[in-house]
Amino acid sequence: MTAPLYRAETLACEIAVLRALELAAKRSLGRRTRGTAPEVPAHLLHTHLRIAGTHEDCDKLLVGAWEHMTIVIPEATKLRELCDWYVRELIVTRRPHTRADLERVLAVAHE
Repeated sequence: MTAPLYRAETLACEIAVLRALELAAKRSLGRRTRGTAPEVPAHLLHTHLRIAGTHEDCDKLLVGAWEHMTIVIPEATKLRELCDWYVRELIVTRRPHTRADLERVLAVAHE
């Protein structure tokens, strides 16, 4: 059996989500070092360290996070909003990203 083919839109969103998580993690550290989790990839750091407690706390962490997505799929405002909500939810709840979770969120855009 071959691996499923994913829509280009979903893959673009997934890359943007991973970039946003990485950017938020790096910004949250500021001048601090990673200390307790040096082996953890940046896009998963929010699962080990509390980097934000509310969606609003994520505002500064996510400045500019969606610029590349806007370049790649400029007409996808609703997708960007869903990805932004999804990333904020992951950060606040400290859950890791999964493609299945992202696909469930993106399904809303096509309803």
